Amino acid sequence: MMHLRLSVCRTQMLRRKWRRFLKFALGSVIVCCFLLLILASTEQPCPPEGCGKTTGEFIQRFARREVRPGSEVKRILRWTGFFEDASWEETDDSYFKPCKVKECTMTNDRSLLDQSDAVLFHTGALWNFWKGTNLPSRRHPYQVWILHNVEPPPRTPLNLLPFAGVFNWTAWYRRDSDVPVSYGGYTTVPLPASLKFNKSYRTNWARENNRFSAWMSSNCYDYNRRQIVINELKAHLGKDMDLYGKCGGKRCPETICYDTISNYKFFFTFENCNCRDYISEKFWAALLRRQVPVVYGGSSSRDYAKIAPPHSFIHVRDFKDTESLVDYLHYLDKNETAYNEYLEWTTESDVYSELPARRKWWCDLCEALHDESRPAQVYTDVAGWVQNDSCPQWSIANQLGRLLDGFKIKIGLL
Repeated sequence: MMHLRLSVCRTQMLRRKWRRFLKFALGSVIVCCFLLLILASTEQPCPPEGCGKTTGEFIQRFARREVRPGSEVKRILRWTGFFEDASWEETDDSYFKPCKVKECTMTNDRSLLDQSDAVLFHTGALWNFWKGTNLPSRRHPYQVWILHNVEPPPRTPLNLLPFAGVFNWTAWYRRDSDVPVSYGGYTTVPLPASLKFNKSYRTNWARENNRFSAWMSSNCYDYNRRQIVINELKAHLGKDMDLYGKCGGKRCPETICYDTISNYKFFFTFENCNCRDYISEKFWAALLRRQVPVVYGGSSSRDYAKIAPPHSFIHVRDFKDTESLVDYLHYLDKNETAYNEYLEWTTESDVYSELPARRKWWCDLCEALHDESRPAQVYTDVAGWVQNDSCPQWSIANQLGRLLDGFKIKIGLL
């Protein structure tokens, strides 16, 4: 009997300990969730003038620029990889062959630091959690140190404050970058004189694109909360709007996906955040498919107008509400002439996608390195230059905020 009583007592003690542990664990989870909600709610929207600095000088320029002796061929040392990719998307010296200025070479060999004219760093590989920052131990006055980035600030978890006075050039998607990196572009193709004023040969895109509208996305937890706008549009458009990808439900077969989505009149190309000049490959892909992109990105429609073919897109922010936008899309659907005007650019222009744009950037970099009229300079406040934007910087708060809002959208609370 004594052994039985002891066994019962031990069982009861264990139960009490488990209850205390479960209460503690549950309380900890509740406190953590509460703190996460507080953090997630601390993110403030950007004012009209932007989230960061809007005045002041971020760059110090000097009249004289040093040139490495005997540097007829400019060497670019890729000190870091492109994120984890040491090959920088399989690039090599063959990329310089079609360039207007082609006397450049690229290398990953750090032993050639002293013989390099440019040292290239990517923001996604500049800092390592275990090793910290890995910068060269020395630099020369004839070298140009370049900070490369193709991601918007909310997706760039790098504190740039310690890098004041380190970099000479920026290579970002922003148009005010020293050597801009784009996701696409367009070129003018002159028409033969016999066709210039003959409209009969032109394609009737209003009939070629015989389905109404579509959206495709697999990132359901973005900073832009774009699904809120998509859901509003879907409520107005109904069957006239197809939603593809993980966030939409419709499947786009990989082998025929291009053909599947190519015959829509309007394609919604919403960016994951509204940052200055941030216009990704989605926009250029829609133009390549000869569709009218309905866009939601950049700081405003002016960012698109700077780089896109004229009268080739429709920006959500140019309308007072989604209902007005839908009314306009229905108007274009019923008016072939008005719709075709959005694709008039195809008669005298062509667009190129992300890969050709990347190749073009290497040409632009080579040409810039040979341009002795460029003054010497250093970014005294590279963090301030990055913060001079229309969207917030990376933070734990906006990371939690996007995840929380994405979950709310998924279960129908937003």
